[in-house]
Amino acid sequence: MTKGVIYHHFESKDEILQSIISENNQEILNYNWRGDTALEKIQNSLMDAFSNLEQQRLVYSASIMLRSPRLLGEQYLNLFSDFLPGIREKVFEGVEDKSIKTEYPEELADLIVLTLNIWIGFQISIYSVEELKRKMNFIKLTFEGLGVQLISDEMMEVIFNLFDHLKSAK
Repeated sequence: MTKGVIYHHFESKDEILQSIISENNQEILNYNWRGDTALEKIQNSLMDAFSNLEQQRLVYSASIMLRSPRLLGEQYLNLFSDFLPGIREKVFEGVEDKSIKTEYPEELADLIVLTLNIWIGFQISIYSVEELKRKMNFIKLTFEGLGVQLISDEMMEVIFNLFDHLKSAK
C-alpha cells in the first residue's frame, strides 16, 4: 500500500492511530469473558490481550510513531471509559464468588487497569527486557501481596513473548 492510498482513507497519522485504538476498544467492549470464576475471567482476558501479537504490534508501532501527549491522554481516558467498567464488574463478581478477596474492589480494578495499561502498555516501547522483568515481577508481587493471584508464571511467559515479538518487529 502506498502513502497516497493510506492518506486517501485517513487525513493524518493521528487519525490512523485513532482508528486502530477505536477498533481495539470495540474488541474490548465486545469481549467474551471465559472462565469458571471472575478471577479466571480476568486472567483469561489478560492472556488473550497479551497473546494477540498482531493487534499488539499494530498498537505498539502506532504508539511509537505518535507519542503525543494528546493521544496518550485520549488513550488514558479511553481506558477508564471503555476498559475499566468491565474489569470493575468482574472484580465485584469475584468478591461475590470468593475468587477475589478484597475490601477494596473499585480500587483493585483501578490498580489492574493502571498498572497493566499505563505502566506496562504505554511504556513497553521504552523498556529493556531487564526493566520489563523487574516491573512485571513487582506487579505480580504487588497483586499477590493484596491476596490476588492475578499474574501467573504462564502469563509472564506470554508477556515476555509479546515483548520479544514487539522488539523484533521494530
